[in-house]
Amino acid sequence: MYIRRSFGDDQLYSTVVQSYIDILLQGGYNLECFIEGGRSRTGKLLPPKFGILSYVLDSLLSGRIEDVVVCPVSIQYDRVIETEGYTSELLGAEKKKENLKDFVGSASVLKSNFGSVDVRFKEPWSLRSFVEGQLAQLALFPSRFNVDWKDERNNHIRQALLRTLGYRVLNDINSVSVIMPTALIGTVLLTMRGRGIGMSELVRRVNWLSERIRANGGRVAHFGDAPTAEVIARGLSVLGKKLVHEADAVTERTFKPADKLELAYYRNMTIHLFIPEALVCAALYTQVKQGGGPAIQDMMYQALYDQVQFLSSLLRGEFIYASKGLEKNLQNTLERLERDQVIYIQRDDEGKFVKVGLHPAERKAGRENFDFYCFLVWPFIDSYWAAAVSIMGLTPPIGYKDNDIWIQLSKAQKSAQQVS
Repeated sequence: MYIRRSFGDDQLYSTVVQSYIDILLQGGYNLECFIEGGRSRTGKLLPPKFGILSYVLDSLLSGRIEDVVVCPVSIQYDRVIETEGYTSELLGAEKKKENLKDFVGSASVLKSNFGSVDVRFKEPWSLRSFVEGQLAQLALFPSRFNVDWKDERNNHIRQALLRTLGYRVLNDINSVSVIMPTALIGTVLLTMRGRGIGMSELVRRVNWLSERIRANGGRVAHFGDAPTAEVIARGLSVLGKKLVHEADAVTERTFKPADKLELAYYRNMTIHLFIPEALVCAALYTQVKQGGGPAIQDMMYQALYDQVQFLSSLLRGEFIYASKGLEKNLQNTLERLERDQVIYIQRDDEGKFVKVGLHPAERKAGRENFDFYCFLVWPFIDSYWAAAVSIMGLTPPIGYKDNDIWIQLSKAQKSAQQVS
């Protein structure tokens, strides 16, 4: 159904939409909504959008419908058609409104190779049972649905239900989502220190990344018994020469990123699985970059904790973290990296972490896994650095007397783009 992107303060429009959704649900119609919102523009996992879910929840809480069956669906693409347009928007261009001329002109995409689409369904569940289960945990609401939801004092309960519902649906979607070959290729290419990579090395790193994805609870798209090299070749053909450049080489085919910004969309489809490892490695790099012998590059646990805490806070609007708390998440991540021989941990007699450093095996391997995790998160850290520097550049000169220091948003954006 066609609705406005924003309702603003138009209460009448909001009421009409609520009534329309009530009628659809009462009639037993299926209602499809995309709760991840902006993920289609960046490729990375984002917090859920609660708009349509809020109307569906109100239909249930008000008693206008008896129940709703929620069926989370994951849809993954080898290649997304609109990534070029999204890239221009990220560079500051205005979002272009849809029109009939562009729609007709886009028919040419039907002749292009966009690879495969992977669709998976999570087992459906009852929204009513979900809400009853949530309310049963609240001692103040033993009567469950017999709550006056029009009372503003109960609004915080409704908001908590809505937030929990959104993340439940999002978690279910991610639990059945898969990582496509193009995402594997894009991730490897953008974490190779800017150099090219031969086909044999690309196959090895894609296999390693696939294993790490599965170890962290993710899934990789299944292509039967096709060898990795064949799957990669198919993925490269989908990405095309505009995104991946094939360099001339004597021994074997060698590949380099051709459009890093657009290719970043595919890397971002895997990044949410490795955020804890990426933050730890980026924090440890503040010590590793000092150089010197291995002992000099070791980092005290408390110093590492402080750096990870800073980065987690800085990037809290970019990523979704596990709900166990920083201390527990950090310790679990360090133990995973220790098992993978990326780092080693020095413990005291009580088993508490004292010091962290690069594992000898990781040094022998040329820090390839450690650098992989760093390269995943560095672009986001760099963007915050660029924003901070551009803001500093707009600081009024010493002795400036005018109290009005506001500037146009377009000027601030242009300044940030120049710094970048």
